[in-house]
Amino acid sequence: MDPRIIRLRGTLAPEEPGARGIERVARNPDCLRLRALTIVGIKPATAVKILGGVDREGQSPFALTLGQRFERQLIKNGAANLLALYRDQRHLTVAEAKVADIGELAPGSGAAARRRRERETRRALEAKLRGDPLAPNLIIKPRLTVSLVGVSHPIEPDYLVAADGEAFYRVGEIKSYPDRGGKTDQSDIRSACRQAAVGVIGLRQILDQLAVTNSEHLAVAEADLVLRVTGLFLPTLHRQSIKGEIDSVLRAIADAPTNLDELDAMLPHGVSLDNPAVLRSVPNHYRPSCKEHCGLWEQCRGQALAARHPIVLGDLAAEKLAAASSVDRALDLVNSTGAPPRNAAEAALGEELRAADTLLRRAIGQ
Repeated sequence: MDPRIIRLRGTLAPEEPGARGIERVARNPDCLRLRALTIVGIKPATAVKILGGVDREGQSPFALTLGQRFERQLIKNGAANLLALYRDQRHLTVAEAKVADIGELAPGSGAAARRRRERETRRALEAKLRGDPLAPNLIIKPRLTVSLVGVSHPIEPDYLVAADGEAFYRVGEIKSYPDRGGKTDQSDIRSACRQAAVGVIGLRQILDQLAVTNSEHLAVAEADLVLRVTGLFLPTLHRQSIKGEIDSVLRAIADAPTNLDELDAMLPHGVSLDNPAVLRSVPNHYRPSCKEHCGLWEQCRGQALAARHPIVLGDLAAEKLAAASSVDRALDLVNSTGAPPRNAAEAALGEELRAADTLLRRAIGQ
């Protein structure tokens, strides 16, 4: 492990970001603060407390309870309901009902139990690779790892699935999102696909460790998403490509060493991210969509408000006012106050804003 990671974490114990934490980085790859926290093993929820805020991360208690009930219903009794769903979709036959529940094979929350879950997962994957007819068709809650800057971050996809005749497993995610067909919330679908993408990368990395040369062909860029029939506890199954999501996560992983160098060069020697002033000094990349996935969004939005950054008006406003760099500067340009335009881009923006202001005043009779 890079010693800088231990130093930057300070007095905090390492935290597992999981697939959800790693896919956050792919959602907002320009946010150095989020990337830095993920690399060193500090969750955004912990960072919020360091900054004196209140952790509002995660689903509502109702949604969390609903999701847990839906998942339990699918995997209880040897995953009978999940197997039935796959049989209905003709992805598995009645005879293909071999299930390995990794949590049951290695119960407990301690370090020894976690290591045993990793071993049991690897044992099941190796059985599939050597063509063992007893290899599971379903692996519930496998424990994989994804490496960032030489640090293995554990992840636990909801399940892996493969028919007897398939060469290897594909990743499955169980979400209690209501399935509304083409009207299903696309932000929910993208989030689930990115989490599945982290699982695929975990499979490919373990195949690489086992010296399997065709890892990309075995761990395919597809995900099985199990959603919920609207108003009912009945599951639906969608098999779809996640190549774009895998590419975005791979880019985030590839950038991690550069991110660590950038962070190390930016901060004074010897400081750590458990210091509020140090953490606040690491640049963020606030976007309105941060509210969907990052517990730090309120702190980052507060800094954007203090800086009068156009992003506080929304993504479209931030794009349109990029040349001005702040709301105050945009107001100077529209009102022809303050310093004259600093460049051609500011001059063009000023003309566009004044023309829009004139049209607005005419429309409201001023």
